Amino acid sequence: MKHLRSIVTFGAIAVPGVLVATTSFLTPLTPGTLDRSPEQVRMPTADMRVVCPGPLLTDGTAEGTDAEFVDDSKVSTRVVSASAPIGAADGSTSSARLQVADLGGSVDFDNPAGQGFVSGDDSIDSTKLVTGFARPGAPALTTGLETVEGSSGDLTGLAALTCAQASSSFRILAGSGATGSNSQLLLSNPGDVPVQAKVSVMTPGGQSAEPTELSIKAGQQRAVRLAGLAVGAESLAVDVTVDGGVLAGSVQETVLDGLKPQGIDLAAAGADADRQQVLTGLSGKDVRVRVANPGKDLAEVGLKAYGPEGEIDIPRQSMTVVGQGVAEADLGDLEATSVVVDADQRVQAGAFIGQDGKKGASDFGSVQATESLAETQIMALPRTGDSSLHLSPGQGRVQVQGMLDDGSLTDPQSIDLNPSGTTVVDPSSVSDDSVRALVLKGSQATGTRADGVHATLVVTTENGISTVAPAPAPAGVAYRDIRLG
Repeated sequence: MKHLRSIVTFGAIAVPGVLVATTSFLTPLTPGTLDRSPEQVRMPTADMRVVCPGPLLTDGTAEGTDAEFVDDSKVSTRVVSASAPIGAADGSTSSARLQVADLGGSVDFDNPAGQGFVSGDDSIDSTKLVTGFARPGAPALTTGLETVEGSSGDLTGLAALTCAQASSSFRILAGSGATGSNSQLLLSNPGDVPVQAKVSVMTPGGQSAEPTELSIKAGQQRAVRLAGLAVGAESLAVDVTVDGGVLAGSVQETVLDGLKPQGIDLAAAGADADRQQVLTGLSGKDVRVRVANPGKDLAEVGLKAYGPEGEIDIPRQSMTVVGQGVAEADLGDLEATSVVVDADQRVQAGAFIGQDGKKGASDFGSVQATESLAETQIMALPRTGDSSLHLSPGQGRVQVQGMLDDGSLTDPQSIDLNPSGTTVVDPSSVSDDSVRALVLKGSQATGTRADGVHATLVVTTENGISTVAPAPAPAGVAYRDIRLG
């Protein structure tokens, strides 16, 4: 994780006779605010592509078979996509062109660049690829959000997921091999050629077995039932490495206790492994923190928790995690809490929050550790239930703008941070009109209890609970200096 955050970062590489220095920033500064030498070359922006995994899969879906989607009229699967205006290097402001299509298939819609766009809450029956097309000098501030909502039967609950970017390696802290859990790893290939992947499963006892090798065809999704790789293991972390391309990954989990539904969840990878991880939005019943240790040696981990009024006592303040394994700490019921995880080596952290339902039913939602808020990020909002934005302890302020149905942005509001506790913001307070997405700007915020300030949205309905993470900061504008020496 980054110890200092600002609009501008600097690095230098020494080559015999040449010094190559780079400066980069996410939101372009107004032209003329920096002196640029003739030797500077602008680095290109990049498109933002994310994959929304689609409807929940049945328990009968085995590794390597076609996805068998749930046929239940009371389970709703929807996707919202958004493209927010962002400044360009030439001083203009516009939103990126936004396209939503079936993975490997036809285009649903293709919205041109403009002054902001938010889609409807569109029902889907397949995996979707959401692409924001960057222009030269103008990043693509875009996102996709999948919401699955079940109101009755085995699949009762709420699952929300910020659709994941494809990567050559990632780790997801979610899933279980225990009886009653249907946990499936969903791997989607947005590319034009097949790729090979190795899947390793980490358990409380360490790595479960040798990695499983898979092939994923271009434009296809493949499902792997995790119980087949780690039968009986209560808690898992799934490690994926890709050869020959990139994959987008998520873990779907549905849980039954006999005939009683115990929740549905969708999870993706969070912040990369580091000696410190930050979780916020821990607000619910039976909160659990899960920590994965990718190293070979035992990891010693400390936990500190901060509620709205400051640091609070929690049942577990330390834990050990075996090499290439996972461990969990039960923290009980929490309200608006941020947890800072510090370790003696690189680890990865996630959490789970719960909510009771009717007639013995319940639901749970996964929380991913996030990177520090960047200069500009976007977060789509589920169009169901009640939402609250949670910000970890910090000083300074976070600027928040709401995106409305017509794609326009509200006037910015500055949220003063609590230096000793968690700050909670109601997204509906940003505007009298319906707010469909939030644009968050963190350049004026610094962490006080951890590196940086971190954000998570908590969503609750009558039947469920879930969380939403901000979309990763877009690939921004960059300059490279080449000075002959």
